[in-house]
Amino acid sequence: MRNKKRSIAIHSALIVSGFMFNTLLANAAPVAIETSTLDKDAGTTSRYGIGFTSSFAQRPFVGVDVQDASLPYISFNYKDFYVEGLNIGYRLWKNNNVRVDVLATPRFYEVEASFADNNELNGIDKTKPTYFAGVSTQYITHHITYTFQILTDIIESNGSEIVVTGSKAFKPGKSFTLTPTAGITYQDSKLVDHFYGVQANEVAAGRPVYGGQGSTNIHTSLTGVWDASKHIQLLGQLKYEKLGSGIGDSPIIDDTDIVTLALGLVYRF
Repeated sequence: MRNKKRSIAIHSALIVSGFMFNTLLANAAPVAIETSTLDKDAGTTSRYGIGFTSSFAQRPFVGVDVQDASLPYISFNYKDFYVEGLNIGYRLWKNNNVRVDVLATPRFYEVEASFADNNELNGIDKTKPTYFAGVSTQYITHHITYTFQILTDIIESNGSEIVVTGSKAFKPGKSFTLTPTAGITYQDSKLVDHFYGVQANEVAAGRPVYGGQGSTNIHTSLTGVWDASKHIQLLGQLKYEKLGSGIGDSPIIDDTDIVTLALGLVYRF
């Protein structure tokens, strides 16, 4: 009977997560809880689980305010292969202090005209969510986890980004982990042009052509993980990002200070 109930619970979670992914993703750009720059051992009592996250995010585009949306959250590992959130990775090499992974991680930079409240984005071609893939290296000390990533958009733009972060996990309680993170992301002109540029066919009054330039963005975040029970884990991440001039100079951008909040619940087996 217990196994039957657990099977029903798992099946229901899959249905709910799939429903939210297919319906809410179409109406807004969600924000995933970023896990790839954290120490992968921090705050996890089990690596097998399923759940969801909900986000409330400012968007930089003209006429677009805060958007809320949900995503599924998956946690799984088999030997050196793992999925955490929507990140998919394979560990190439590891010792006590250094980890080298190949990583595929989602990006939700997309925009569509319907996002704007008063038709400010009419005539803009719709872009889509995508996956970046590349190499992620971590150097872990007793004090700080340093992460260096080189990633390329493998679906939409063929653009690339370089991410450098430092994070530190604290355990204020036995079942609670709090991780502040700070970092810099460089996004090249191909990526900026695809998601934030203005093409010739998109020109309108007050919206000239903008080809996109490389942009250096800074960001800080605070991530919390609470093992509420043997099987229930609660997640939260508050993030601030300052977009660089390569993005901010685009005529479809009117805000370069972006704050996002993402909350999640995961059932771990």
